Amino acid sequence: MNGFPNPSATLRRLLSPRLDTCLACGRPALLGASLPLLCRRCAALVPWITEPRCLVCGRAQGCPDCLRPDAARRAFTLNRSAALYDKTMREWIAAYKYGGQELFAEPFSLMLEQAYRRMRSELSARSEADSAHADRTVIEKRLLSRFRHAFRSDAWSADCVTWVPVSAERLEERGFNQAERMARRLAKHMRLPAHELLARTRHTGKQSFKTRAQRLHNLNGAFCPAPNLDPRIFKEWDLIGRTKQPGGSFPIRILLIDDIYTTGTTAAVCASALQRLEERSGRPVSVYSLTLARS
Repeated sequence: MNGFPNPSATLRRLLSPRLDTCLACGRPALLGASLPLLCRRCAALVPWITEPRCLVCGRAQGCPDCLRPDAARRAFTLNRSAALYDKTMREWIAAYKYGGQELFAEPFSLMLEQAYRRMRSELSARSEADSAHADRTVIEKRLLSRFRHAFRSDAWSADCVTWVPVSAERLEERGFNQAERMARRLAKHMRLPAHELLARTRHTGKQSFKTRAQRLHNLNGAFCPAPNLDPRIFKEWDLIGRTKQPGGSFPIRILLIDDIYTTGTTAAVCASALQRLEERSGRPVSVYSLTLARS
């Protein structure tokens, strides 16, 4: 019998679950139970933001930024983020952007999808979907019934997905735009149109080591509407507006995707550039920011 395989051992191998390598920790494990390509242990490390404390920027803790006088002048309506920017998320995002681990786009896009679904339910529960400064007690009461409202005919949803562009130098350095990869996957999952609406006018240094004032100055005029936009985009928007509000001026809701929200400067500057599309589209534009992590 020594020359023959053990039938029970062969059967055990056939019946044993296949183990793959976790993208985050590198250990062999069953993957995709909750997030694609991640083991259960790593997926449990995600510091989800399920109940933002600040209803403007989506921060889970107290927020001094949105109390500043200039915050009311931001061009975007609000921001929501999937998770806190903690040590785990910092390492994973760095591996994605700088370490060549582009496969992180898949679990990250699913994290964005979950954040978008919460965002959609939250905004569907408001009587005024574009109000980012409504009374919190009223909003909280409406959030109690958010699942009942989420699938009404007038439920909130984005009309178009776009992303923060990177400069030509950054694109050559990384080989891809991390925000675009996540945005296109999210749009595909949610069956939303995705368009490259913005362009970068100049290369800027990294924002992470700059003060709030330096960030604003650094990005001033750094974005503009993408040149040679397909006219069919604006026809699509006009059809959406006339369908949702016949005879009215229904705003086009643009979902702006980025990886990290820190002070909101990038979202604000990009939203200002997106609102310059109002003249071409003939409709008001409302910009909603959705980011992977909130610092």
